[in-house]
Amino acid sequence: MNLTKKLTGWQQQNLITASQAEAILAYEQKCRKPMFMYSFLALAVFCIGLGIISLISANWQLIPGGVKLFFDFVFLIVLAVAAYRFARNEKTLWFETAIVLYAVMILASIGLIAQIYQIQPDGYKAYFVWSLLTAPLLFYTQKLVLPIVWFPVFTASTIDLLTHISWIDRILGIVEQSFPFAISITGILILSFVYRLLAIHFRTRLAAVVKALKFWLVFDIVVLVLMMDFGAGNPFVSSMFGRMHSAGSYVSSIVISLLVVTVAGFGYFSHKYNYSRLLTCILAILLGFSFIYTSLPHNTDVLDIWGFLLSMSALSCLCAYALIKGRHKLLNLATGLMALRFFIVYIQVFGSLLTTGIGLIVSGFVFLGIICLWKRLHIEKFIDVREPK
Repeated sequence: MNLTKKLTGWQQQNLITASQAEAILAYEQKCRKPMFMYSFLALAVFCIGLGIISLISANWQLIPGGVKLFFDFVFLIVLAVAAYRFARNEKTLWFETAIVLYAVMILASIGLIAQIYQIQPDGYKAYFVWSLLTAPLLFYTQKLVLPIVWFPVFTASTIDLLTHISWIDRILGIVEQSFPFAISITGILILSFVYRLLAIHFRTRLAAVVKALKFWLVFDIVVLVLMMDFGAGNPFVSSMFGRMHSAGSYVSSIVISLLVVTVAGFGYFSHKYNYSRLLTCILAILLGFSFIYTSLPHNTDVLDIWGFLLSMSALSCLCAYALIKGRHKLLNLATGLMALRFFIVYIQVFGSLLTTGIGLIVSGFVFLGIICLWKRLHIEKFIDVREPK
């Protein structure tokens, strides 16, 4: 429903007057973002950048290395000065554009230096250097463009760098061999702590960074749940997330105990700062179902049911969170995904549409019964509270 229809409906219900509706509409039109201008600005920057690259490429071999570096650093200085002036004059759109272009030019400069001095690439070290050089920009940007690209680049390059350190690589190997999906769950747990710390201490200063980190945290959890649900029975997929108990039961017990204590600590940390328990519950579900997976037989039906219970447990937590917070769209999304997962599990287990249809009808009546019972108990509780003693 657009704003005009909403205002008309509010007027009909005598919630606002006609003059108030006109004032609200005028204010919203004044504050509306000029998306047409944004689109053409992005297109203009892209065309200019592509044109400059084309001109340089046509004469690349004729330009001396010193000249290339000189103009490269001049362009970086011009971008930095422009970004500073845009910030002082509160031209947010131009400032954000300059910052993104500056970050792109830093990466191009690293490549240029490597090309001139014939430096061979070694893993993702160039991207790690780029993430370090562009990290200060995260304190100034208010848009998601740079942070949402920066986080995966920094994470991948950091992991690549750490795996080249022998003792860290041995620790990662021990964690990976402790139980299935151990590395993925450990990574999500670390990311959860980082997100929570930033949300507590830098929610205002690093608002865009916190939003980007939240996006990647949700993305990683969704991908892991899907892979565990639909890929646990696939030997290739399960091997990607960890080998089965080759580290020894003693070492595995230590790793598992540390992860359980860490999840409990995260729950206490979140409760202390009055954050919801949703993320803690999701982490506990992932950890618990990973432990259960180690004792399951390699039977397709059993693994399908295990994956179904995993997804339903996570979606149930999401439904409870949406109900408590009054987020109706999120509740609709979660219940829709639950219905879809019910349909998939019936196809997985029963196979035919006839048995699937019967099973879905029975399940639907069971859900209706639960809803009626819940409403009746809720109404009776309300009557008992309101009834005078």
